[in-house]
Amino acid sequence: MAKIEIERPMCISCGNCIDTCPELFEFADDGLSTLKGGQRVGDNDEQEIDDPGCSRDAEESCPVTIIHVYD
Repeated sequence: MAKIEIERPMCISCGNCIDTCPELFEFADDGLSTLKGGQRVGDNDEQEIDDPGCSRDAEESCPVTIIHVYD
């Protein structure tokens, strides 16, 4: 089991995470990246997933390093 977190207030809406991992990431109505099916905790989004898969690629492709994947 892994956990993904996005620090949304620091998102620059570049779309790299969505291009890299569209099954987990999408743009929210406010134009910032969000996790599909994720939970809002304060200003951040969090989600537990069984297989981190492409989320690690999204973490590495984020130019402002706001995506975090924890095992």
